[in-house]
Amino acid sequence: MKLVEPQAKIALKNILFATDFEVLASRALQFAVALANRYHAKLYAAHVIPQTAYAYAHPESMEQILKEAYDYAGYELNQIVGPLKHRNCPCEALLADGDPGEVIRALAENHEADLIVVGTGSREGVGKLFLGSVAEEIIREAPCAVLTVGPHVATDPAAGFQSIVCAADFSLLSARVAGLAFLLAQEYNAHLTLVHVVAGMLKDSPNLATELTEYRLRELLPAELELRYEPQMVVERGPVADRILAVTNDLSADLIVMGARGAGAFAQTASHFGSIAHKVVSLAACPVMTVGGRHEYEQH
Repeated sequence: MKLVEPQAKIALKNILFATDFEVLASRALQFAVALANRYHAKLYAAHVIPQTAYAYAHPESMEQILKEAYDYAGYELNQIVGPLKHRNCPCEALLADGDPGEVIRALAENHEADLIVVGTGSREGVGKLFLGSVAEEIIREAPCAVLTVGPHVATDPAAGFQSIVCAADFSLLSARVAGLAFLLAQEYNAHLTLVHVVAGMLKDSPNLATELTEYRLRELLPAELELRYEPQMVVERGPVADRILAVTNDLSADLIVMGARGAGAFAQTASHFGSIAHKVVSLAACPVMTVGGRHEYEQH
């Protein structure tokens, strides 16, 4: 996703939609198509045949198994791309095999993707919520921003984004995340709310601490540009993911923008599945756009 000066607008030229042909992927496709149409971007529909599909095959049957997998996946991709081409949407099917996370990342780099769109589910286990391992790897390692559509998303893809929540933890990534959220709010004439969550209790001068935090949030936004609606600054206390989700639900937000990794409250834990960003993605009622440490903006 590139920032174009002096208009300071987002330029989406290439969008990579990663699919496993499941129901949630079909839901994510609607967002990918809506964004491609709005930005006149080329849409790449990508599927990767995982190594598990042929890892335990007998060497003599390996070639046949791969051929059948390619035939099936090629047919499914054509079912996606064909109708889009008939609607004059620039699109292309991409099919490969290997480690899905690594291959999707390589495809995004090779085709200069400005955004990856992926659907993902969640499953419970030992009281935790888990993202699909492939979606998790894409979010962490993507060379560009990632729009993730989770199992609870109720947002209308065709309606655009009318209310955007930006979660900031004041890490080195925060200014980049806030800048992206600001430009999206400008593009869609949306309400923008910046949220910072204090995980612990503020013992000394909580009112002053809140005011200072609100000031720091405002400092993340570009001073030379304006929005249709005055951005709101919100400081919350409590479990970080829970408070981000609560604010999002209270505002009926259409999009959450946040960092996927890095220093600060959203950093990855020893168990990637336990991270705040991934819990938000798993439970959010709207899509989540994550920006990772590898993602760099290009100024023109």
